[in-house]
Amino acid sequence: MGKIWLGCSGWDYRDWADVFYKSTDKSRLSAYSRVFNTAEINSTFYSYPDPGMAFGWAKFTPPDFKFAVKLNRLITHEKRLDISKGVEDDLKRFLELMKPLKDTGKLACILIQLPPGMKFGKDRIEEFIRILPANLHFALEYRNETWLTDEAHNLLSDYDVATVIVDGPLLSPEFRLTSDIAYVRWHGRGEKMWYNYRYSKDELAAWMPKLKEMSQNTDVYGYFNNHYHGYAPENCLDMLDMLGVATSQQKEARHGITDHWKGRAVKKPVIKTLSDFLGQDKKDDIPTLLIGFIEHSRMEKAREIKDIEIIESGSDRIIADVKGYSVYIDLEKRFILHDCPDWKRTIRERRLCKHIGALVLALPEDRARMVLENIKRQQWELSQYTGRGETY
Repeated sequence: MGKIWLGCSGWDYRDWADVFYKSTDKSRLSAYSRVFNTAEINSTFYSYPDPGMAFGWAKFTPPDFKFAVKLNRLITHEKRLDISKGVEDDLKRFLELMKPLKDTGKLACILIQLPPGMKFGKDRIEEFIRILPANLHFALEYRNETWLTDEAHNLLSDYDVATVIVDGPLLSPEFRLTSDIAYVRWHGRGEKMWYNYRYSKDELAAWMPKLKEMSQNTDVYGYFNNHYHGYAPENCLDMLDMLGVATSQQKEARHGITDHWKGRAVKKPVIKTLSDFLGQDKKDDIPTLLIGFIEHSRMEKAREIKDIEIIESGSDRIIADVKGYSVYIDLEKRFILHDCPDWKRTIRERRLCKHIGALVLALPEDRARMVLENIKRQQWELSQYTGRGETY
């Protein structure tokens, strides 16, 4: 009989304050780990952590706590697992930084998330997974339908790499066990932004039979990535309660979230089309403003993009992942870094690409307006992110 480990994708979110964290909590990781026994680390995808970072993660969590760590995008998105581009050295460097977690028994798994456009290619994938150390668990999250074959899953099974089971709009969940662990990610089902989504009790209950079935033979690691407004800890605690394994501390935390929302209307994402804006007697709406920065065809494609994760939206910068590509907008220093192939072409014309267009459309209206008007008023530097694994 395996064990079900459930937690959240990250723990350091500003909008979890008061919802999940108390004002007296000095360390969010310490507070988080008093409630949950596992967490997924996403920050390692955007940059290699400082050498002492993993020591801190190990030090400030209980002895039985487990981390899943997301592999750096230099390996997955920029070099696309290509051995000829030196990813073996990149992997060794990454795993060396994770050694404090491994040595303390806190490293549950390394998550390998591929870009949506990366199709299954047996030779390249096998060359990469062949170099993965056998003494660590790895889970692979594909986001392209070419992976939905027996050949792909058999290959992962041959090398004991778990297939990530995903709840999200891109692909239907594939309940394939290809390793001695199971790995599940709940991204959310938001129409505008996946992660801005609150699962209903019925939607969570539908997962109960599968989770129980998988845990009959293997450990199950599951993480909620719908982090907006504290929905992730709320839904995770609901799931633990439904499974009948919620601790008294977890039940107390869930009551705290209920008390926070009591008497407040939970905001639902508002989806507006261009026709909703037409006829409104006020200053230009966001799509109209955006047309001044982006070609019509790219604008239409931008509207279709749903895979948007806003990592940080502060007063001086915005960091986001849009369909597997990174966007870094520095409002203070007035520059944009981005790494999609189309961006290289559009910056010559001082135009925005579909990914940045999609990000702007996903931002709150006042925030999007501020960004566009700021860019319009002043000279900005538009640059291509070259990818050394250290930016962000």
